Amino acid sequence: MGVPRAGRLICALSLSSVLTGDALAAQPPREASARSARAAIAGLSAVREGPVLLVSFRLDRALDERTWEKIESGLPTGFTYDIQVRRIRRRWFDKAVVATRLQVVAMYNALTREYQVNFRRDGELYASRVVTSQEELERALTTFEQLPSVELAGETPGRLVLRVRAEVGTRTRLGLIPDRVHTAWAQTTPFRPAQRQIGGGEAE
Repeated sequence: MGVPRAGRLICALSLSSVLTGDALAAQPPREASARSARAAIAGLSAVREGPVLLVSFRLDRALDERTWEKIESGLPTGFTYDIQVRRIRRRWFDKAVVATRLQVVAMYNALTREYQVNFRRDGELYASRVVTSQEELERALTTFEQLPSVELAGETPGRLVLRVRAEVGTRTRLGLIPDRVHTAWAQTTPFRPAQRQIGGGEAE
């Protein structure tokens, strides 16, 4: 007994919807993808002072027109940075030794025409700044010089790498599933735990 024509049409439409949905799920939204492709961590290096790594880096090409619009509207806006030290293992995945998360958020006060920038490390507020120009704000959100970031135990064995990435936005897949947009990881060249100067490398 054959399948009625109406039934065949419904099946075909259902299959088409499934395939289209899968294709859309596999392709991130263009805007989020474009921002992720442009933004990048650059100038990564570190200096060791005792057990503490003083980390320097900057985030390039992340403040686009939409981000500035959000800031000027008074919405809290900023970036989150993941900073990790990992031990290199030849025959297995690198192992995280220590990690921290830095969140930098700006809020615009339309009455005073000032931007307040708050800095949080692992959720704890540790510093605040007030700036008055977009140039100062961009530096506060994206440029870090010898930032005390992580501590290394003196007995940490093996060769290590320092790596950093930034969360630069959010997106939704199919209008329903939330997702975060990150830059690629940038990492230093391998270094020994006792090494004082740590040089930059390439993005993964």
